[in-house]
Amino acid sequence: MSTLTTGMHLDLMARLDALRDAVESAQKTLSVQFGWEFALAGMPTQPDPGNCDYGSTIALTGSDTRYTYAVVCNETAAKAFTRAFFAMEPGEEPDIADVADAINELPNVAAGVWKARREKRGESYQLGLPIFMRGSSWLQYFSKGVNAIAQPLVDPEGHVLQVVLIWQNGESTEGCTAMTTETTLPVDTTLSLPIRVLQEAVDSTVATCAIQMKLALAVSDNPGDPRDAQVDFGSTIALTAEHGGGWNLAVMADHASCNALTRVLFAMEPDEEPEKEDLADGLGEIVNVAAGVLKAKRLEAGQKVQLGLPLFMEGRGCIEFFASGLQGISQNLQGPDGISVHVILIWQEG
Repeated sequence: MSTLTTGMHLDLMARLDALRDAVESAQKTLSVQFGWEFALAGMPTQPDPGNCDYGSTIALTGSDTRYTYAVVCNETAAKAFTRAFFAMEPGEEPDIADVADAINELPNVAAGVWKARREKRGESYQLGLPIFMRGSSWLQYFSKGVNAIAQPLVDPEGHVLQVVLIWQNGESTEGCTAMTTETTLPVDTTLSLPIRVLQEAVDSTVATCAIQMKLALAVSDNPGDPRDAQVDFGSTIALTAEHGGGWNLAVMADHASCNALTRVLFAMEPDEEPEKEDLADGLGEIVNVAAGVLKAKRLEAGQKVQLGLPLFMEGRGCIEFFASGLQGISQNLQGPDGISVHVILIWQEG
């Protein structure tokens, strides 16, 4: 066996070991918290987008490895879990906000159990914020170098959950030296912390597009509620703090603007229609580099954060329903030819 093959084999075994801990952590959380028993349903495999209506992700960032831990399910299982979580009546119909709260809670608790298990193996991770995900596009389209493996679980009633572990292969892509050392506009330190970090995030995104893509973006209006933003696609990335939490940065836009950004980034023809894979790669690259710049700005401000993995988002569902205690704010940027970009910052209150 060659050195390369041996390395790939050891890497896969390490991921399977981490997935096993993720699965057992989810099973323990479901059993202890809700009295709900789930058994393994087959072997680990690729995530099944066809069995995913809702999910929740949380970043787990270590010094050497960046994971995203996710739990996903179809609508029937999500509603059953929500009824169990809120002790609803068997026939009660939960609304989408309740589903979001319930689904977010599972990986939030299970990730803490997973972290404790990995610490016993000499590994240390920082936990990010639980982010609710609707639809399945984020399980179908990953940025280059990002991979995922899933373990299906089933309960006696036939409800299926997938525990998904996502990771980055190869070298870290936390921006580039030219970007992270770029001098940008000063930030007003008299502002509240979320507004100050949003200003840093906006400045980082503007600098990323200017330097990486020669694309000038201008701040167009005052910050607003991200749920009012007109968006179709985007990419989000966690910046996890040493003691948990931190920030989530998302760069989102409508379909036409996402196509335009992707064409500029990949030097496509003006009339070329990017595939969703191209959108995932392009938007993931923009948010990844911008987050690297923001990470450096946060360090200058005295907050050390680590970057998670970029996740592709489709539709408004990812910014319509935040977990309890999470807040969001959005800033619109305008570019040539009608390009409109929303820089969205998500954080935890308290």
